[in-house]
Amino acid sequence: VGSGCTGAIDRIIRVLGLSIPDRLESEYHLSTLIPAEERPVVFIGPFEHHSNELPWRESIADVVKIGEDTDGHINQEQLEAELVKYEHRPLKIGSFSAASNVTGIISDTAGIAQLLHRYGALSFWDFAAAAPYVAIDMVIEDQPEAHKDAIFISTHKLIGGPGTPGLLIARKELFQNAVPGIPGGGTVRFVNPDDHEYIADIEHREEGGTPAIVESIRAGLVFQLKEAVGTSRIRDLEHGLIRRAIDSWKKNDSIEILGNHDADRLSIVSFVVRHKGRYLHHNFIVALLNDLFGIQSRGGCSCAGPYGHALLGIDMEQSRHFHDEVALGCEGIKPGWIRVNFNYFLSDAVMDFIIDAIHIVATDGWKLLPWYAFDVDTASWTHVDGRGESPFSLTDIRYDTGIMEYDVKPQIVSERELAEYLTHARTLFATIDPATGPVHDEVNVTASFEDLRWFLLPNEVRANQDHDSKAPARD
Repeated sequence: VGSGCTGAIDRIIRVLGLSIPDRLESEYHLSTLIPAEERPVVFIGPFEHHSNELPWRESIADVVKIGEDTDGHINQEQLEAELVKYEHRPLKIGSFSAASNVTGIISDTAGIAQLLHRYGALSFWDFAAAAPYVAIDMVIEDQPEAHKDAIFISTHKLIGGPGTPGLLIARKELFQNAVPGIPGGGTVRFVNPDDHEYIADIEHREEGGTPAIVESIRAGLVFQLKEAVGTSRIRDLEHGLIRRAIDSWKKNDSIEILGNHDADRLSIVSFVVRHKGRYLHHNFIVALLNDLFGIQSRGGCSCAGPYGHALLGIDMEQSRHFHDEVALGCEGIKPGWIRVNFNYFLSDAVMDFIIDAIHIVATDGWKLLPWYAFDVDTASWTHVDGRGESPFSLTDIRYDTGIMEYDVKPQIVSERELAEYLTHARTLFATIDPATGPVHDEVNVTASFEDLRWFLLPNEVRANQDHDSKAPARD
């Protein structure tokens, strides 16, 4: 069903008839015709991906946000109170993430599903972050009320999954819609010049158009691989990896790990890097990890902006100021973090390499700021010598002989060479003097941007200036 969980959630909203086209809503305000007591209500959690929050916001449902408990999990006491408050609504849905894609904190899916069903609510689950690593139980034999009514899966996040479609797995009784979510070829039983009849088979009716045949076969293969390794084995291996990383990094004063360190979590870590009262921009750290060590990480808010506000202690007044700057085109002011994750197949040597590399960059990375240019519009950081040549390009492919040909460019680094990269980086940071770095043109920003700025700029480091903290407050 389209691209990942985004497509799956959009489809279930269409199936349940919870959306009104924006143009009709803007012109006729159709949603206002629904009596308040008849309006659907959707409960969402504290760490939802935008894909499990924005579609519900744009639906006809009232959206109720459930916060965190003291351990960083979904607050079930608050959820129960809200279920009581809305118990007379005709359609109640709890749509929660099985695990956070930012902190990796795992939800009590069975306990929450039982609570939802106790009050007549449907239990929907976003498994985008969790699916590659945990068992997915639609039904639990000894806990009948813990069943899930719908599951959303981003298959492309599984090992070997890029290019696969999103999955919607839902109970048949939800599909009461007379018209499929996307009418088209393959959804109809018969069509004549005046009338048409849709087929009864739900799966075929909801897969209009040419299906992703090869992609679906690949999806089956990646789940087969996951099952062959075994979810218990995956969890055991990744638990060991995440504990190694967290136990090491929390000893580094420059690294601030987001979320509850001790909660049951996937092998996902998001962190920020501090230096002399400010932060280093997340995309600068991402660039250093790539340029020095070939480590790919992700910088930004991981498509979980509301959760980011809580993690970074950003109140609504600050948020409005940030929004104003972003609306002017200044993407670089947005706060964020660096996210890494560890797959079960990483060797001890590779794991130690990643842990050490992040220590090095967090402790001494600031020294390289003068050698990086900051683009305030795009939030990107680029070495002053420019970007390196891409190792592969479509222009490298030739068909001169009637077949596809291209030069093979070895890119694999042996584990024995990893120590050399660490040694080179340590030597670089031990000998480099930030004061000798290139002089940058002053970043052309507004006064309000400067008031909000929470990160160091290259010229500040070059001039060896200390500044008071303007970082987003932490609770």
